[in-house]
Amino acid sequence: MAENSTLTTGWKPSPDGRGTFDILASCLLTIILCCWTSVCPNLPSLTEGSWAQFRDKFDLACIGMLGPEFLLGIAVGQRTSARRSVKKFKEGGYKGWSLSHAFWADMGGFVMEVEGLERALPLNAEQLFWLVERGYVEMPVLSTDEIRDKNKSDGLARLLTIGQTLWFIANSIARVSQGLSITTLELTTISFIIVLFGTSYCWLYKPSDVLRPVILRCNSTISIIRNEAGYHDPEDYTTTPLDFINREDYVMDMIWKYYVGILYKMRIPLFSRPIKVRPYDRNCNTDFLKTELDFELFAGVFIFAFSVTTMCAWNFYFPTSVERLLWRCASAFTLVFGVVGGAYMWLWHLVLFDKHKAKQLPTSEASSMVSDQTIGTQNGVKNLFTKVRNLTNYEDPSSRLPLGVLAPVTGFCILYCVSRAYILIEDIVSLRSLPASVYATVEWSQYIPHI
Repeated sequence: MAENSTLTTGWKPSPDGRGTFDILASCLLTIILCCWTSVCPNLPSLTEGSWAQFRDKFDLACIGMLGPEFLLGIAVGQRTSARRSVKKFKEGGYKGWSLSHAFWADMGGFVMEVEGLERALPLNAEQLFWLVERGYVEMPVLSTDEIRDKNKSDGLARLLTIGQTLWFIANSIARVSQGLSITTLELTTISFIIVLFGTSYCWLYKPSDVLRPVILRCNSTISIIRNEAGYHDPEDYTTTPLDFINREDYVMDMIWKYYVGILYKMRIPLFSRPIKVRPYDRNCNTDFLKTELDFELFAGVFIFAFSVTTMCAWNFYFPTSVERLLWRCASAFTLVFGVVGGAYMWLWHLVLFDKHKAKQLPTSEASSMVSDQTIGTQNGVKNLFTKVRNLTNYEDPSSRLPLGVLAPVTGFCILYCVSRAYILIEDIVSLRSLPASVYATVEWSQYIPHI
């Protein structure tokens, strides 16, 4: 907002007006409140308690702080899944099924005790519908009011968040209208508010901070259920014995699990608490579920606004010209990452991924005809590429990422992490030298009508 010739000042104490600490505290408080109150984790397993629930919420909040557009992607997928569930249940004659019921089911709110398994099996909405339609379990009787009663979201914290964000946005608009400078940290905070508003909308009907599910009793055995569905091998599954019901590979989810898998290998369980048992005893918090075009566009609008907001600092004052240049590069790449990366993922999901899966069988058959003299070398190279492309716990073959996705996305993600890190670091570092007008307070009396 100001050029490098602007009169500047360093750290400014608070007593005479707006100080540096006031700016820093207001921004950090707003970001933390938005991230913490907007997230809605899935239920922990029956053997876990409040600490696991807190950890899941903390992991989602970390995603919101470091990459809020990814948190939006998770929420959009869950909202899309819930809408599909409502449509399917209503078409099946279950008129009382609402978005709240769909979210409750997808977050692991229903678990099934079934003969043949030591632990209760967490269900999602698709699996519940499949089981109910075939008579394996009875349709659960759970009203919307009962789901709301189980919801333990902190209403006071959300009220404080709404008040803080409204005040923050109003203050920022007023500063711009009066020609007063704002900091890059404040601009970054506004970008968080924008994208986390979209996240909160997607999770509007999802219960929060729920600890215990509803237990359903199955009137059959797990082996009978699988045999009647045509799956005779009792160990032929990846997550749970029922994952054949709605197994649909989604490229974004595969990519996310790949990089989270790298963190697991490095003993850094960041963003997602690993599930170490098989079958899974809870529904994963960070699955990217299949989305539909309207919600893709919805997310695109918020991600575009999120990226463009940081670019509004294009002509802001920076302590050095190098910092300004780096900011411009980082903010521009954030926008490119959201637009180009999103389009590339959508292209793979709609067109290229099906072609990739179709090539798997012919490639396998062709490899069986390689001569004995070269097969050892080729198998070694093939095994190396196979391991690099698949880091899932149980080496699920269907989770093998195509190189056409892995190579460019890895490069894009590295540049994105560098860009985001620079923006967040520069937000703090640039506080050492700011335009003097940053510390001027808004004259609210200008907006009060005078007689």
